Amino acid sequence: MSYSIFKDTMSDMSWTEIQCSIDKGAIVLLPTGVIEQQGPHLPTGSDIYVSHLICRKIKDQLQKDNIECLIAPPFYWGINAITGAFPGSFTSRKETVKNVLFDIFECLTRWGVKHVFIVDIHGDPMHGEALYEGIMAGRESLGIDIRSVISHWIAEDLGIHPENENFLIYTVEMSLEDFPAPKEYLDIHAGEGSTAQMVKFFPELVNVDLARQLEPANLNHDDLKKWHQGGEIARNITPLGYFGAPADFEKEDVDHLNLVDAISKFATIRLKEYLKR
Repeated sequence: MSYSIFKDTMSDMSWTEIQCSIDKGAIVLLPTGVIEQQGPHLPTGSDIYVSHLICRKIKDQLQKDNIECLIAPPFYWGINAITGAFPGSFTSRKETVKNVLFDIFECLTRWGVKHVFIVDIHGDPMHGEALYEGIMAGRESLGIDIRSVISHWIAEDLGIHPENENFLIYTVEMSLEDFPAPKEYLDIHAGEGSTAQMVKFFPELVNVDLARQLEPANLNHDDLKKWHQGGEIARNITPLGYFGAPADFEKEDVDHLNLVDAISKFATIRLKEYLKR
């Protein structure tokens, strides 16, 4: 089986099909992310594979309610300040990310698109800043409604006000019983959670045998603070590139706690509310 990040996007459509969809009032979902190392067992394209998958799931759910939707070609030339010391972690300058995003927004505006929603799962703070500044520039200069779709968890963690016009914040309606007990060590990057999700949705891209052999990183919050400094410091803390316990992926109950489906479901609910306001 092959996996294409162009599947169900504008890249697989003719220009006339795109124009017809825009004429019907289509919103645009823009999957963003990065190409970065994800340990020795996962592909470097994991982030963009997942953000693209979430957009496809959102589009499918919106279309069931007759909401016209297009998915833009994924944008994956982001910033990897934390993992940039590893081969495979492509990183761009902030101004490059902002400018290319602005060019994308300008094209969509010129074609008649009114609403653009960014779906991003990459956690690098500098990457997030570039997206935010690109969104603000597009809104201010082009007059188009551009928002980053984020969960209430992220909004609360970053202190983002619910009425901030640069974001569309959705609530993940899950109880504490839905989550496993807190772990002594952190699962931050390419650990058990990410590995389990990739095995579920993109099994042929995961080196499962290798994942089972990897020792847990056993890193805590103090280690995380140092890791966030990035570069060689981050590489020294996680020499194989993962921050978690990849070998424990089979202990993760992905069918019960499927974050990809949860994000898609609750983001869709919020999008429907917003578009019908």
